[in-house]
Amino acid sequence: MDEVTLWSGGLDALAGLYNCLKTCHVRTFLLFGAGSNENAFDRQKQIFKALQPSFPNRLNLCRVPVRFCESHQHQKNKISRARGVVFILLGSACAYLMGQRVLYLYENGMGAINLPYRKSAVGLAHSRSVHPLTLLKVSELISELSGEEFQVKNPFLFWTKAEMCKILAEDGRSDLPPLTMSCDSPHRQQPIQCGYCSSCILRKQALSASIMEDKTRYIVPHGKKPVGDTSLYLQHMLAQASTLRDLLSISDTPNLQWASLTRRFPELDDIVDRTAMAENLLPADMQKHLLRLYQTYVTEWNAVESHISVALLNQISDRHKVADHRVAA
Repeated sequence: MDEVTLWSGGLDALAGLYNCLKTCHVRTFLLFGAGSNENAFDRQKQIFKALQPSFPNRLNLCRVPVRFCESHQHQKNKISRARGVVFILLGSACAYLMGQRVLYLYENGMGAINLPYRKSAVGLAHSRSVHPLTLLKVSELISELSGEEFQVKNPFLFWTKAEMCKILAEDGRSDLPPLTMSCDSPHRQQPIQCGYCSSCILRKQALSASIMEDKTRYIVPHGKKPVGDTSLYLQHMLAQASTLRDLLSISDTPNLQWASLTRRFPELDDIVDRTAMAENLLPADMQKHLLRLYQTYVTEWNAVESHISVALLNQISDRHKVADHRVAA
């Protein structure tokens, strides 16, 4: 087995693996999944089976169920920020037992770094489980415990989600993304994915920007309209894209662009200072990669904003019309 990678059943995992399979025609992969959710396990297996005919004898699936005895007696903690780190630790153990000293995971750079949307955001809802600094710390922890150098790597840190999905579009594999799950708050009824959380919106943005038909069914716009405001996350994400656009347009000179970007997001300087060596990059080169990442993301939003916004905004407009009709009556 050449590579052990985390296998979540998400779109990034699919797109990342597909890129790796297409760019290296002999490499073999062990896909490691874990968790307590049977639906997630079924999804992981379904996507794995869908890829098998295109890449015979190159994929193996290993999954570790996580079960709790008498779990109904314990209070549930709905804040699952540590879940991703536990997943990485389990995957690292699998990789180590397979004789590998690197665990791979596939996550777009926007999601991995996960900058706050607005200045008012306190970051409590922003996952950091695949943040570059988290991966560095986990790598150091496992290296210390094992007595050998071990790394957790994300080869797509400088890619947008749309860039990761582009190869699926080029191969005409619009059948694969609907098998994946991106939603932060999946529903029990069909459609499962809400279509208006930040993860669903980024998924829609990526598929649209990669010129791929999104065959996924979402509650918005395909299901029963929710009572609450479905535009909140879209507003946050558009505000962030606007902020990035303004910061990067201050100059055509990379050094000035970086200075502008890091005045607003100083954590980017910290990422470069502490992880450039792990990425085998000079700090200046890593800065350029991150600048390109955010410039590309802004360009993608410029191209698809109206398309992504229309369903949510139409729904809000329809609900207001209903409310106005009731008031008039």
